[in-house]
Amino acid sequence: MSWESLNSHHDFISGGVSHQLSATRLLSSPEGSRNPLDGGVSIGGAGAMEHHQSWTWGDSFSSLHRDTAYTEVRNPRPAYFTWSCFRGCRARIHHSIAKRKVEQGVKLYNQHKQQQAVRKWKSALKAIRKREDKFELLGYLYQAYMDWGKYRDALEFAHKQLYISEELDNPNMRAESYLNLARAHQRLGGLERALAYARHSLYNDCEQCATAGHVHLTVGSVYLELAGFNKALDSFQHAHRIAQAVHDNALELQVYVGLSELFSRLQDADKSARYASKAYDLSRSLQLGDLNSRHHRAALLQMASALRKQGELGDAHDYCSEATRLALVSGDQATYARSIRIMGDIYRKKQDINKAFRQYETAMGSAAAMGDRVIQMESMDGAARCLEALRLQHKICNCRPLEFNTRLLEVASSVGAKLLVRTIRMRLSKIYHSLGDEDQKQHHERVATRLQQDLDLTCGGCGSPYGIEGDSLEALPCAHILHARCAYDILRRNKKKKRSCPDCDKAMNSRLYLNCNDYNNTYSPVALSVCSSESHCESHQATSSV
Repeated sequence: MSWESLNSHHDFISGGVSHQLSATRLLSSPEGSRNPLDGGVSIGGAGAMEHHQSWTWGDSFSSLHRDTAYTEVRNPRPAYFTWSCFRGCRARIHHSIAKRKVEQGVKLYNQHKQQQAVRKWKSALKAIRKREDKFELLGYLYQAYMDWGKYRDALEFAHKQLYISEELDNPNMRAESYLNLARAHQRLGGLERALAYARHSLYNDCEQCATAGHVHLTVGSVYLELAGFNKALDSFQHAHRIAQAVHDNALELQVYVGLSELFSRLQDADKSARYASKAYDLSRSLQLGDLNSRHHRAALLQMASALRKQGELGDAHDYCSEATRLALVSGDQATYARSIRIMGDIYRKKQDINKAFRQYETAMGSAAAMGDRVIQMESMDGAARCLEALRLQHKICNCRPLEFNTRLLEVASSVGAKLLVRTIRMRLSKIYHSLGDEDQKQHHERVATRLQQDLDLTCGGCGSPYGIEGDSLEALPCAHILHARCAYDILRRNKKKKRSCPDCDKAMNSRLYLNCNDYNNTYSPVALSVCSSESHCESHQATSSV
């Protein structure tokens, strides 16, 4: 075919069809029916092929390639391509700026400038692109709102974390999200829901990692409120093993705080003070300027509570005052409310009932504003004890203590604090006895006795109850609790007699020492001994505390 013949059909070559004849477009087409490459298909129409039968593929394709290639070079890139490139670059720049804001927020938070830090984090939240970075930022915001006592706002951040973890299908992120949900619901008084979220967290996380340790710690704290002391001890032991395995001092500190509170509620003041002291020693090794300073405040408060139980009121007052000061500086509303409540306990121990009652009222108001039903319940119990003291001194009538304890009974029952419910029932029984209402007196006594049986606070060694009056207790590796004298009697047995737990019959090693100050602190104060065999130890570690 000649060039003249080809140029005479310029409408065929450079007309409306030319934009479809790029060799690149033809070869890159994934669908053969739309741009076929075989010779039996019309390119310019059936009439054109019939009219130019002498036209060959070799001649035409080379010229078509030159024309169309030249045409494509002349055409500028589409506007949408330039705009999308610009948007992508701008988003990357904004993401980099947002990450810098996150780092600045962490520094501000460590400097106790919480409001500025949260403003930085919130402004960065809109520009963060990577889901992993957004998840981490939501964790910072969650912890800030937990420290402020805004638990419902913290729940929203935890739910957003959970949504991201589901998007990425990341089990570790999912475990952390469920842990945050469990901790928030625990403070709001939803203990059963907190346990459910903790189960989900353990299902998604490995057994020997820091997150699992914090889950076991949370579970132990929940069971402590539910008066499930054996389960609480088992959870604390799990958390302690993980803390030592991963070398997490902050987690170990919190375990000691939990153990101190456990023995405090079981009326073993000496062991409570011992664990509180270990927690305080660990807190001093942590950096007080970082986010772990909240653990230092918790250790100070636990020291104050334990020393108050031992009657060392001056030292208890100093520790509590320091915790209150640090809570105000850091904006930690939960620690502040708890410190005010413990200060009320100290004043009540000093027989300064009026000051104590004012402290409890302040703590109740702060806890109610946060929605922290646990602190609110503890503060109400302190106020009820003040009213009971005034009633016994005949300074007030029976009406106000009766009304206040009835309201406290409703709160404690809704939370599920069985040990406190038993105490309130016994208190109400005495009030009704003073009023001469024997039916109500006997009713509350029967319910209190039934609760005492449900709590199962009975020593397996001697069969007598514990946790009602001050006594020395010891805890076995199987998470059963005995009187210290009964535990030592088991250990002093000769080899012919079986050394085992009287409750579950699990064997105990002969080198079983419960007191962490004995034998030059050779053994861990959390567990009493190692198990008698490796198989038992492995099965004990694999058992979930939830």
